[in-house]
Amino acid sequence: MSLTLLYKGPESRGQCWKQAVTSSFPNITWLTWPHVPEPEKVDAIITWTLPDKAFETYNNVKAIFSVGAGIDQLNPTSFPQHVRLIRMIDPTIAIQMVSYVTSAVLMIHRDHFHYSKAQRAKKWLPLPVSLPSECTIGVMGLGNLGCQVAQALRQSGFNLRGWSRNSKTLPGIHTYAGNDNLSDFLSQCNILICLLPLTEDTRGILNRSTLSQLPEGASVINVGRGAHLVDDDLIYMLNKKHLKQAVLDVTSQEPLPDEHEFWTHPDIYITPHIASSTKNESAAVQLVNNLALWLKGEKMVGEVNLHQGY
Repeated sequence: MSLTLLYKGPESRGQCWKQAVTSSFPNITWLTWPHVPEPEKVDAIITWTLPDKAFETYNNVKAIFSVGAGIDQLNPTSFPQHVRLIRMIDPTIAIQMVSYVTSAVLMIHRDHFHYSKAQRAKKWLPLPVSLPSECTIGVMGLGNLGCQVAQALRQSGFNLRGWSRNSKTLPGIHTYAGNDNLSDFLSQCNILICLLPLTEDTRGILNRSTLSQLPEGASVINVGRGAHLVDDDLIYMLNKKHLKQAVLDVTSQEPLPDEHEFWTHPDIYITPHIASSTKNESAAVQLVNNLALWLKGEKMVGEVNLHQGY
């Protein structure tokens, strides 16, 4: 079976992936958008965002491969039901996410943000030191990334609890599932980490109501999507001093507009969506492996349920 693949993305990544794919599958035709002489022959599109009117233009497409772990930017609920959607499960994405979240947790737990402000004010303000075992961390979203983050933090000695839409069992981690158990989950989280997929059910889930259910003095780390967070509600909870700090790698608008209050709020710390990113070489291996599964008629790694959105 031969396939025609259309790649849309950075040139360096495309060259790396084309070499990996065509050397493994000589019968595969690799095209680079927008140079597509025969759109009707395209079997799959490899991209972060789809071209305009993709399913009209490429009307025989059978699969969409996301170049990253996220798929919300592709609007999967609009897909024809016969089209398969595959997100990138690059093992280095999890490695990067674990290191980012661990560093953010430790900065919060060991009061580095407090000492940074004290240094700028030229004040010597030591705080009592607490042990990891005295801090409870909650992870919202127990997919591949959430599970690996939770396990890494548990091994560092923190108390871990996790919340997801559907029940999951993880060793050494108290898990909760569904809206009925969300309040119980939040009630003991000193640090809340959001790693949920973005769906209509999770959009705006970090709002005044949910954030108020965290213990006073809790902190929030959002590495999911900016749309999980209601910006004004976070500012309100920080100004009210119910929340201590927020570390945001994602924002509702990216790049964040110059006039946005997040830039200058003293208790918000921003990074420009760099917690994890797809590495060309390791992701190429994943793509080749998935194409091999597809050609054998098997389920691919990272296939998304279009109804659930993850």
